[in-house]
Amino acid sequence: MLESVRHARSRTGVDVRVVAPARNPASLRARLPWTKDAPWLEVIPGDIHHFAMPPGAIDLAIHAANTASPGEIADDPNGIARMVVEGSTRVFAAGAAGGARRVLQLSSGSVCGAHFAPSKPIAEDDPGEPQGDGPADRLARAKREAEQALLLAAGQPDAPAIVFARGFALCGPWLPLDSAFAFGNFLGAAMRGGPVIVSGDGTPVRSYLYSGDMVVWLWTLLLKGAAGRVYNVGSAHAVTIGELAHRVAALLGGSVEIAAVPSPGARAHWHVPDLSRVRAELGLEETMPLNDAIVRTARWWAS
Repeated sequence: MLESVRHARSRTGVDVRVVAPARNPASLRARLPWTKDAPWLEVIPGDIHHFAMPPGAIDLAIHAANTASPGEIADDPNGIARMVVEGSTRVFAAGAAGGARRVLQLSSGSVCGAHFAPSKPIAEDDPGEPQGDGPADRLARAKREAEQALLLAAGQPDAPAIVFARGFALCGPWLPLDSAFAFGNFLGAAMRGGPVIVSGDGTPVRSYLYSGDMVVWLWTLLLKGAAGRVYNVGSAHAVTIGELAHRVAALLGGSVEIAAVPSPGARAHWHVPDLSRVRAELGLEETMPLNDAIVRTARWWAS
């Protein structure tokens, strides 16, 4: 998102300025060296609970803070859940205090709970809810609670309009090659010469929206999404994890190793969004096919 502002300023001369709280500003500048010399970008230190906005008006606010590491979620799931809800309301309050007219809250498709194939694409009004007690389920419940808390806050007089972006699986530049994300892990393995290893049985179903499309979608939601509305952000093109591994290997080289054999009668996990709403209301479409996204992401990391 920051790089898209940089690009827009360079191409159009638009005078967009950004204040970006960051837990570790030095780490941000190490990853994005150009931020050291960007007079339009003010990076301020602080986590979701403790950051002080500089004086001045705010037109728009985006809450895209990520949780801490999976280990920290497992060690203190209740604390992480509080952080998600309280941190979300904190960002909304900071935007409101600065006079923001619109706020975009990045949420997650996980708030609709687990789905299993065969399944329809997951719509924004899907009645499912997270049911388990593991760290991922608690985090998903906290994200749902944050959505509900912000809807109440946005209903107060003179409050900013709130729009929700429920993210599904994404791919593209900046996706780590050594984390919990299968897409990045597969690319990293292939780029190192393989093999591409699938730790499970390869049957879970996902879909992958390219980050370039994601950026366009998020700006559109922030500027044009209906107040109080939830929109899915993801791809409608379903692919199993095993199929993804074989695509990566075919495009980048290497072999595929699938660790487990599917259990007879087992239902595969399904996580694919319904995009009817963003298409009908905002005219948004995917522009990057999965094979092109794989190649582009590998080229970006290689460079």
